[in-house]
Amino acid sequence: MLHLLRQTRTFLLPFTVLLLLVGTVLLATPKHEAFFFVNGHHTPFFDQFFRPFTNVGDGLFYVLVTLGLLFVRFRWALVSFACFAATSLAAQIGKQLIFTGHPRPFPYFKEHHGFPPLHVVEGVVMGTLKSFPSGHSTSAFSVFLLLTLLVKDKRWGYAFLALAVLTAYSRVYLAQHFVEDVFAGSVLGTLVTLAVLHWLLPYLDQHPQPWHSWRLRRPGKRHDK
Repeated sequence: MLHLLRQTRTFLLPFTVLLLLVGTVLLATPKHEAFFFVNGHHTPFFDQFFRPFTNVGDGLFYVLVTLGLLFVRFRWALVSFACFAATSLAAQIGKQLIFTGHPRPFPYFKEHHGFPPLHVVEGVVMGTLKSFPSGHSTSAFSVFLLLTLLVKDKRWGYAFLALAVLTAYSRVYLAQHFVEDVFAGSVLGTLVTLAVLHWLLPYLDQHPQPWHSWRLRRPGKRHDK
């Protein structure tokens, strides 16, 4: 585990600092104030930016990353699929079985009066229930933590963390989640991914298979084994 933490420290260390800061704010601030601090500060540029960018946290993006890793090593595609499956399952258990009664911002503020109007971006379909935890945040923090592990230049971890944070931020900006939803999703995605990597990587090392080092061939190149 220590080796894994060292390999991903450029992602994990600033993430830990950010967790402490945001966690402190959440403890000291009512949920509506934290929400409107994000959702209430909007511009036309960010409306257009976050509407497509939020899909970075969609499961389809994780699938595309996994498919892309087939051109690197089958081993890493397998690891990516395992992390995707585990984090998706964990998020859905939270949504569907444990925190089923947590409404999303749109119905919550529709029932609770006296708050500023929501900023809703045109073209974004508003979710209603099963807000906790944020699945997009879970997925984004998982995939970008994994990519931090895989890249040679670990300085990319800082950029990957920024992308994960922006994805989580977009969910609140677009009025799809409260801040505590994305906070929990980020923690869930990170911890489950670390757990999968901690178990799976040693297992693959102890049970090597020839196909682990295979990769899909690119046009004009021979199949690499």
